[in-house]
Amino acid sequence: MGARDVVVNVLLSLAVFGEAVCVLGLLAGRTAIDRLHYAGAATTVPPFLIAAAIVVKEAGTQPSVNAIVVAVLVIVLGAALGHATARLIARELGKL
Repeated sequence: MGARDVVVNVLLSLAVFGEAVCVLGLLAGRTAIDRLHYAGAATTVPPFLIAAAIVVKEAGTQPSVNAIVVAVLVIVLGAALGHATARLIARELGKL
């Protein structure tokens, strides 16, 4: 097991840990807005850690570029989805 494999394993372990924390937050959240914060956090750091692991493992090949593009799309679209969901929740709470 070389240094590259160790770095990949550490990055993937951090990504899994980050997602696990977000899942626990979703389970512990009391309101929809609380849960939305943890769902948004799941689309920020862990996808970039996974993309970084792929870049380290594949060393600049096409899968590396694909991983970076997917990670950027996940964060941009995740933020848009979180914003739209928060607006819907706010609108529904205003009707009560």
